[in-house]
Parts: sequence; structure tokens; C-alpha cells
Amino acid sequence: MLFKLLIVLLLLMVIGNLLLGLRAMLGNRDPALMARYIGRRLLFAVIILLLLIAAMASGLLVPHPTPG
Repeated sequence: MLFKLLIVLLLLMVIGNLLLGLRAMLGNRDPALMARYIGRRLLFAVIILLLLIAAMASGLLVPHPTPG
């Protein structure tokens, strides 16, 4: 349960950084600020992906079986 909560929190951080990047882009602020927010979003997405791969490899998460 704690692992799933961590994933949800990281997803919320991804969405938050995406919105902050959008606000920085629309506000004609410093382009480096927008790039920092978008870079953080990418970093959090990679962390989520690696956590999911590690959880499936260790058996913590089990994907649904395919019908057949």
C-alpha cells in the first residue's frame, strides 16, 4: 500500500511540475525556469518507470494475466 501511495505522490508531482512549466511558458518568464520544471517532470516520470519495473521484477506488483 505504501508503494502505491508513493507512485501516486510522484504522479501528482509530475502533474504539478507540468502545470508550473505551463505557467512559466505562458507568463513569458525566464526560459530556464520552464526548462527546469519540464526537466523535473521528466525526472519524476523516469523514477516512476524504474520503480514500477523494479516492483514487477521483485514480485511486489503483479500485472494482470492476458486472456488466452
